Formats: sequence, C-alpha cells, structure tokens
Amino acid sequence: MSNRRTRRAWAAALRKHTRPGRVLHAEIRHDNACLIHSPARVCTCDPDRVLRDDDGKVLETVNGAGPFDPLEMRGATG
Repeated sequence: MSNRRTRRAWAAALRKHTRPGRVLHAEIRHDNACLIHSPARVCTCDPDRVLRDDDGKVLETVNGAGPFDPLEMRGATG
C-alpha cells in the first residue's frame, strides 16, 4: 500500500474506534535504526501502528504509515 493510503487507513481506524469514554492504546513500532531512539527524538522510519482496546485486543494494524508525529494523535481525543 502507498504511504498516503496507509496514513488514510490509520486515520480511518482512529475515527472508527474512537468513542467518548473508550480507552484506546496506539502502539507505534519503530525500526531499531530510527532516530526516535536517539537524543534527536525524531522519527525517520516507516513504523507499523497497532490500535488496541483497553483489554489489549488488537482492533486495527496498519503497516508502514510513514514517519510518526506525536501531534497527529491529538485529534483522536475529542
């Protein structure tokens, strides 16, 4: 899947599963060589993203949705 399509798939997964009062956990799986693990703290890989419910059940998995920006999650909260 292209980067744009996977980013749209991730956004759709967030819209689909986000509900008031529901707890979701977004797991971002960075590559070992990603600079997120360095003092720079900047994502330079193409991480896989996993959305889980409060019980740990996997709701959605999106592979390779482009570099991760933590601020993209702010829209999912409300």
